[in-house]
Amino acid sequence: MSHRRSEKFENSFSNHDGCRILSLIINDEYKILQETKKLAEKRITLDEQYAKSLQELAASADRLAASTNPHPLVSISRDVFLQWSHLAALITSQAEQIRETSLEGSIKQLMENKVDSRKYLDEEKRRYDAEYRKAKQDIVESEKRYADEIKVYTAKNNELTKLQTNARKSDESRIKSLKDVVLDKRGCVYRAHNDYVHKIREYKLIDEQYTCNIRNLVKYHEESQLILNESWQNLLDNIASYPSYYSNQSKTVELARQTVRSINLQHCYDQICDLHSNTVPLTTTPEIFNQSLLQSSNLSKLKADQFVVDNSTKQDLKQKIDTLTENINQFVSKPINSNRDKLTYFSRKDTFQQEQFARQLQTRRTWEQELLSELKEVTTKFGYNFDDDGSEPDSDDELTDQLKDQPYFHGVIPRNQSVSQLKEKGDYLVRINEQGRIVLSVYWSTSNNATQLKDSHFYIIEQNNMFSLQHNGIAMPSVNELIAYYKRQKLELRDNGIRLIRPIARPDYMVNNDEVSTMEVLGKGHFGEVSRGEYRGQKLAIKTLRSPGTNLTEKDRQNFINEAFLLQQYRHKNIVKFIGIAAMRDPMMILMELIEQGSLDKYLKKQDYRVSQLIQMCYDIAKGMAYLEKCNVIHRDLAARNCLVDKRGRIKVADFGLSRCLQSDEEYFCQVKEIPVRWWAIEVFSNAPYTVKADVWSYGVTAWEVFSKAELPYPNIKFSHAVIDAIKFGERLRQPERCPAKIFSIMEPCWFLHPKDRPSFEKLVELLKKEKRLF
Repeated sequence: MSHRRSEKFENSFSNHDGCRILSLIINDEYKILQETKKLAEKRITLDEQYAKSLQELAASADRLAASTNPHPLVSISRDVFLQWSHLAALITSQAEQIRETSLEGSIKQLMENKVDSRKYLDEEKRRYDAEYRKAKQDIVESEKRYADEIKVYTAKNNELTKLQTNARKSDESRIKSLKDVVLDKRGCVYRAHNDYVHKIREYKLIDEQYTCNIRNLVKYHEESQLILNESWQNLLDNIASYPSYYSNQSKTVELARQTVRSINLQHCYDQICDLHSNTVPLTTTPEIFNQSLLQSSNLSKLKADQFVVDNSTKQDLKQKIDTLTENINQFVSKPINSNRDKLTYFSRKDTFQQEQFARQLQTRRTWEQELLSELKEVTTKFGYNFDDDGSEPDSDDELTDQLKDQPYFHGVIPRNQSVSQLKEKGDYLVRINEQGRIVLSVYWSTSNNATQLKDSHFYIIEQNNMFSLQHNGIAMPSVNELIAYYKRQKLELRDNGIRLIRPIARPDYMVNNDEVSTMEVLGKGHFGEVSRGEYRGQKLAIKTLRSPGTNLTEKDRQNFINEAFLLQQYRHKNIVKFIGIAAMRDPMMILMELIEQGSLDKYLKKQDYRVSQLIQMCYDIAKGMAYLEKCNVIHRDLAARNCLVDKRGRIKVADFGLSRCLQSDEEYFCQVKEIPVRWWAIEVFSNAPYTVKADVWSYGVTAWEVFSKAELPYPNIKFSHAVIDAIKFGERLRQPERCPAKIFSIMEPCWFLHPKDRPSFEKLVELLKKEKRLF
């Protein structure tokens, strides 16, 4: 068959209308064959009737034999008429032969094959249509599931955002629970996204197969009709050669046979093709990814036609990879069995079925191989190694890929405080250093001693919106993905074997700066200012460190953080309550309970209080300091201004900016910008170690303030250096006018020259407890 002619046939009928027309053509041909059969049957019936009549005439000729007339013509007449009997027998024999071979054989088989070819064409087309419709419907259903999952996720995420915006401290467990729900719903969105991408990919395969299947079916149909039309031609030749009993008709019969044999079967459908020459062949109709889904989800990981790889999808992807691998491994290409000796309608049909199945199978296996390669590539890219059954589950799942949302991100906490949380080999965290650069800190063994651990630090480089640990190294679109890749792949950060094993989550008391709001300023100091503020619906006092670039030193920043670290360790009714620290970015903020009546020095100046109230104030301060003494903490800046008064008049010790755990710190003195000389012990001026007994001295001064309405200590001495000289020469504070002698006798030992002679805070609490009962 000519390739061009076959291509013309395919182009004319390789579409929905074309297949329908071909089915109608076969139906018309079947009807023509029915009429052909009727006419042939009628001719044969007439011949059989003619033979029967001849036979009856021949039987009548037997009566001539009964005549007694010996005339020779009489005898010859009988023999002539008896020849009609032989002719009748010949006609009957030939009629029976053509009935058996053509009517009961060829034409019957031809009609059955025509019916079968139409049925096969229609059924195959319906099967292809069903596969195609299913692929389309699968996309519709997958897209709907995807949209539904986005709606659920968005609703839960909005609920979480609203709760976090207006949250109170009591809502923390609810926030954590809702956050887990949001993470789970986000995982559902990611899995629905991957299913949607997979369904679009599968539709593309089915769409391409559908187009090829229709073309192949039409091409096969033309070939099968050529075989059937050849049988039809032979049938007509047999009918045309059916004997005629008139010698002058032989030329007519032969001419009819030549006419039948002259038909070129390969051009049978040329005119029909010309009628449908403007028909557009069936082409693929690609399904476009619905971009609005990505916009409505607002999830950065979602990309059109790309699979999402993370902890929530890795199991599904692994299952897909396993299934694809199994299918590919089971694929065996089977040889096509075709009967080359004799090409018949059914042998060609059987061969086509084998070819079509083999083509579809090979196309699907090629598609599966490509999909498998893509899934392996994308999972490997993000560091998932499914061959490693012993890999640890990731612990860095968060709602977004933003660095601030990762548990291992410790914000702008200074290096010394942050790395102190690294305890075991492979512990790691990410922080922002003083220069604003992202740093990865890891705890690992030293190069010369495997048992000795130390912290190592690596800059995370950002270039062209990609993050890497070294130039021209592995780069990812986010710090989270970069860290996850190194962790999952167990890659070494350097040649010395440093690896990421366990992320260290920031403490619960570290809060997001964005959740803290500040209002009016309550006071200012060396480190910054204290404002009224709010966090998750709770009214708080917010102590804000001045931003980098001011005259603050790194030591100042460490002191600020140290105050927060100290506060979070201790709980006492006479110690200001620590809520948290906002250090995800600058400026850092310490969150403390809001003490309604403000600082003690201002409170004392408002009105005159009863002596019993003043003694209770001294008692509250002593109890708070006794607690710190028990915890081996020295305050270093105890004064009325650094004590707060709550709504019930209870005093709380505050401002731990200079506090330290009990230790020698000779360098600290010279670094303090504003020295509170009127409150400091005499030995401090000689650079002696600052001990808890120095706090006892400051306590005595603070108690003096309580009974002096917060008057400036040593009011008759103007300059600070003169105060120092006076103290060294034995000058001490005098008894305030309203201070009972017993109380002043408790104050005075606080200012003894030798620290060992001063009372402990525990002793002061004991003494004050006795005295306050008397007033």
